[in-house]
Amino acid sequence: MKTLDVLTQDLSWRESELGSLKLLLNRTGNTVKQKEVLLRAAWAMLYAHYEGFSKFCLTVFYDRACREIAKCQDLPEKTRVFALESDLKKLRKMASLDLIPELEKFSEDVLANTPSFPDVDTGSNLWPSVLEKLLDDADIVSNEITANHQKIRTLVARRNAIAHGQKNMIKEVEYYVTYEKTVYQIMYELAYLVDDRLKQPPYGVVS
Repeated sequence: MKTLDVLTQDLSWRESELGSLKLLLNRTGNTVKQKEVLLRAAWAMLYAHYEGFSKFCLTVFYDRACREIAKCQDLPEKTRVFALESDLKKLRKMASLDLIPELEKFSEDVLANTPSFPDVDTGSNLWPSVLEKLLDDADIVSNEITANHQKIRTLVARRNAIAHGQKNMIKEVEYYVTYEKTVYQIMYELAYLVDDRLKQPPYGVVS
């Protein structure tokens, strides 16, 4: 399946779930308390899909990158460093006498092999700076994340308050909708950025 099809298929069920919640939010007859509860639930779900789709996009990216790149040394510099993370950590811990022979065979044993990437780690909170770093490792730049830095910080902060049982209330559906639109913009952009990056050197995936 083409990369963009895989990503949009995953995005589709997320949109459907968020859409179902919004239908409940807009239902006539909701009490003030019911609306508050639904808004808190929608906010937590919105964050979950923002984080989940971001991780999914990058996981697909690295999976397909591995299929296209025969040698780790052919990766873009930042992506190569990401792929070599565990190997580099092991080297840093070595005593000098042990390090020299490992360095001598590093090119043949590691750089000349097919890359292997660590799992995409979004951490406990996918702050915009964390997502920017994850994208930077993949040699991808998101204009939407940069433009909506503060909104995403608010999304994460309020989700944390809700997840920790704090009385953090979202009063208006219209307020929630502005954040939902921002998350959709980011998710759509991520899908296209990943697809486009895989079409460019050194990958050249036909997707």
